[in-house]
Amino acid sequence: MKLGPKLRRLRKLRGLTIEEVADKADLTKGFISQLERDKTVPSVTTLKQILDVLGVDLAKFFSDLEEREHNIFTKKERILEIKTSDYSVENLIPRLKYLEMEPEILTLQPGKTFDTTFEEDEGFGFVIKGRVEVTVDEETRKITRGDCFYVFFDNRLIIRNLTQRSAEILIVNY
Repeated sequence: MKLGPKLRRLRKLRGLTIEEVADKADLTKGFISQLERDKTVPSVTTLKQILDVLGVDLAKFFSDLEEREHNIFTKKERILEIKTSDYSVENLIPRLKYLEMEPEILTLQPGKTFDTTFEEDEGFGFVIKGRVEVTVDEETRKITRGDCFYVFFDNRLIIRNLTQRSAEILIVNY
């Protein structure tokens, strides 16, 4: 049973450094580092201290630990999150717990626009198919297959399909 990778994922998901977890749990950075690399095993009391910092119940931590997460996903496993007449958004990694990033495919219909604000996340996009006009805050550019863009939190993102065919953009929020 590997505790380390799960603890690392939870820590990163919460936006904490090793030092912050160590300080709040009254442990050393070295111990947390070794624990995340499965080089040491904590006592139940120590594990509870760490999980309290991470905001996870001990029972929940172990119940989730027994579930095997997949690392490879097929197209059939995608979940359609949003479907409008203008665009659709598919979640590429649908059932993975404690995600640090959310990869999605945005399919934008011909001549249509996708408009959103990155409120808490930041992310990037990569044009898989088509030619689009992308606006991030004040900057607007026309980009095509193979081009990309980056969005910081609190930025408005507008993507407009410039072609008569659907466009596909990989968007990864983290």
